[in-house]
Amino acid sequence: MSAYNYGTPEPGSMTGGYTQNYGPPPAAKPTTQVDLSFACKHLRDMDVLSLSDPQVVIYMKNQEGTWLELGRTEKLQNTLNPSFAKSIPVTFKFEEKQDIRIRVFDLDDPGQSIGMADFLGELEMPLGQIISAKTVTRSLVHARFNECGTMSVTAIEMGGSHEIACLKFEGVGLDKKDLFGKSDPYYELGRRNADGTFTTVYRSETIECTLNPRWKQHEINVQRLCQNQPDQQILFSCYDHDDDGSHDFIGYFTTSLAKLRDRNAEAMSWELI
Repeated sequence: MSAYNYGTPEPGSMTGGYTQNYGPPPAAKPTTQVDLSFACKHLRDMDVLSLSDPQVVIYMKNQEGTWLELGRTEKLQNTLNPSFAKSIPVTFKFEEKQDIRIRVFDLDDPGQSIGMADFLGELEMPLGQIISAKTVTRSLVHARFNECGTMSVTAIEMGGSHEIACLKFEGVGLDKKDLFGKSDPYYELGRRNADGTFTTVYRSETIECTLNPRWKQHEINVQRLCQNQPDQQILFSCYDHDDDGSHDFIGYFTTSLAKLRDRNAEAMSWELI
């Protein structure tokens, strides 16, 4: 501590003093970065000639009680059982209660705002509950409908993970699934959860009318892909895209980051099951 004395003030003048405390700063509250992934089953069909086009929006309540948007998943077309590949990052504060609200909307048009979209249902719960359970599955709530389907929310801690995997896949002689043409293949990568299920972590672009697709190279965080566990199973699933949402299953295989890192082989191959 230090202080400054400017002596006795003269009449008609002013003086002042300054005291500074060099005590320790307040300790920062512990936080960690988590990724939330979402999948739904048996959503309500709000469209007449097709299926719903769902998108998830997540909100968090601030200290003033206002719900602030944190992020959105991609929109999936014509499906009542969406598994969203885009996760939403959230900062988890260990010593605070953080309430989150997760809403599902049906967006019919590309430029349609959330305010004009059909509301399909929502969940509201403390973020810590999801972190503790790793995966939470609950029924969606809607003021007008009793049966709105379910949502599963999966959380993984990202921490300071910065390792990136660069992956590139191609197919040779895939099954022909279309009656008047070839397949329109795309693939998904799934991260294995503790309960043996898989969470979608990446969905490729669709390549039209080919049985020998060569998909674009892409990057993915290793923690998100396999939780930094090289021997953990990674699920590769291949589908034939259909505009009506009834994507035909072509086949799958499982591998691991350890196998993908095998430097003894410039390229590896797997048989689709």
